[in-house]
Amino acid sequence: MVRIYRESFSFFVSSLPMLLAFALLIEGLLWVLQPKSETGATFAALTILAYYFHRHFLFGEMLGLRNQKPADGAPPFKFGWFILISVGLVFVPIALAFAISFSMAGRFAPLLTIAVALPTYLIALSLFGTALPAVVARDGSYRLQQGLRAGFQTMWRLILGPCLVGAVLVALAVLSGRWAAGLPDDSLVLLAYFTAARLLGFLPTILAVAVLCEMYRKTRPKPLDGGPGLASQTPA
Repeated sequence: MVRIYRESFSFFVSSLPMLLAFALLIEGLLWVLQPKSETGATFAALTILAYYFHRHFLFGEMLGLRNQKPADGAPPFKFGWFILISVGLVFVPIALAFAISFSMAGRFAPLLTIAVALPTYLIALSLFGTALPAVVARDGSYRLQQGLRAGFQTMWRLILGPCLVGAVLVALAVLSGRWAAGLPDDSLVLLAYFTAARLLGFLPTILAVAVLCEMYRKTRPKPLDGGPGLASQTPA
């Protein structure tokens, strides 16, 4: 387990220039366009970035913008099913939380929505999250019940890794948010602050992807000594 987290931090550090560029691009577009809903505006970009994180932990591919080619033995880049499953894993728990909260809580509905959505999302990711690396690997032998059987192990790894790091980052955001609130909306310092926050926000995602890819590997039949690995099990 420690190895998973160590590899995640190593990938984060080695990818800092690219991650910083992505963070600046996202926050720069939000700063210029000022969309009514940041969630909808950033979901597609963050989902595609998560796809590339999966490819790194499955096939060793690094982030890059030019001449991006699949690693030896890795399948081609295809985003469709990955995006659809990601939408289900994110928005179904949120929709369920909204339905429960606003039917029960009245003016406390926003707080209850968060309290319901976060554990619901954790459970959904623990039970069904290994389908994401399976789709990235285009593994036709993967079955949903294999991920379900590994659900408990996946959950506590997610809690000790991305959930814990995410909680620390949220606490830092709350503490620094009072200072940022005093800055003008058009301040470049505020843009730099949001870019740094976005950059650090990639770390829990990287940790979660590393956990899901590791647990996906554990669902695969063990190859014979000297036999084929993950890449050769993947359909071309």
